[in-house]
Amino acid sequence: MTVKWGIIGCGNVAEYKSGPALYNVPGSELVAVMRRDAERAADFAQRHGAKRYYSTVEDLLADEEVNAVYVATPPHVHAEHTMLAAQAGKHVLCEKPMALNTAECRQMIAACEEAEVQLSVAYYRRYWPIAQKMKQLLSQQVVGQPTMARIEITGRYQPSPDGPPPWRVNPQIAGGGFLTDVGSHRLDLLVYLLGDVREVSAFVDTLSFDIEVDDSASLLLKFENGAQAVVSCHWNIGAGVDQLEIAGLEGRIYASSVDGGELTVYTSGDSEEYHLSRPEITHLNLVEQFVNCLTAGGPNPLPGEEGMKTTAIMEAAYRSSEQRAAVDISQLP
Repeated sequence: MTVKWGIIGCGNVAEYKSGPALYNVPGSELVAVMRRDAERAADFAQRHGAKRYYSTVEDLLADEEVNAVYVATPPHVHAEHTMLAAQAGKHVLCEKPMALNTAECRQMIAACEEAEVQLSVAYYRRYWPIAQKMKQLLSQQVVGQPTMARIEITGRYQPSPDGPPPWRVNPQIAGGGFLTDVGSHRLDLLVYLLGDVREVSAFVDTLSFDIEVDDSASLLLKFENGAQAVVSCHWNIGAGVDQLEIAGLEGRIYASSVDGGELTVYTSGDSEEYHLSRPEITHLNLVEQFVNCLTAGGPNPLPGEEGMKTTAIMEAAYRSSEQRAAVDISQLP
């Protein structure tokens, strides 16, 4: 079997991060693309070697050669496009965040189960070398049983005052601000490395910019295994950082730059440094795993049930901030 992809949504993510992965993995081919602007869809298809282009979702899903779909549209239509793809008998790789809320995630999972197609979510950083190394170190109990984690991800993002605001600052489309857009990747890494989150307390605010979504979020997480985490996500800091730390009784694992691949392990007064470059094509390793799932029966690298966990954390964070109270994830609707 060759995985023959169709892309729904040919924006920047498909252009630079994911699109090239679909035709650079063995056993994987980009067949068709879809964008509402037919001229831009044709241009994308020509540059990326796709055979056909379409301007409607329905036309792409009717393409009989396509057997898997990459959903790269904004979050508010992830659920709709995933369910349509499932109904058409196509496997689905959906961009993050999986959906606007956990209710939509469950609908997506149910639709794919009913159609007997695979659903995976594109939290690709799990399969970067730095995350894989951290997972290995934790499994080897290098720092003992983890008790604490810390994430700090900051930057400055201010939409241009000229023209209509981008969809990322429209809550009806994006579902949220920096927490949803960038913070979701780091929350997924915590779930991957430490397991499920039980309880969330948060302050989520808009402090610096005249936008409708959050530019500041501070979360306190309680994991099922008892570990605690502090997560700081800010869109309004002029000097950005991208740190992830996990610690236990025997030491700590510190990523001074998750995207940069800089990792240091501190134990008993000693330290060891690693420099772990990310893939040139950011989605490559995840797509490789998903293609293996579809062609060779390997495990789904990030099934819908797993992708939903990050959506649940964010949903609980927004709810906690509104209610000024801790939220038990198991109590989400």
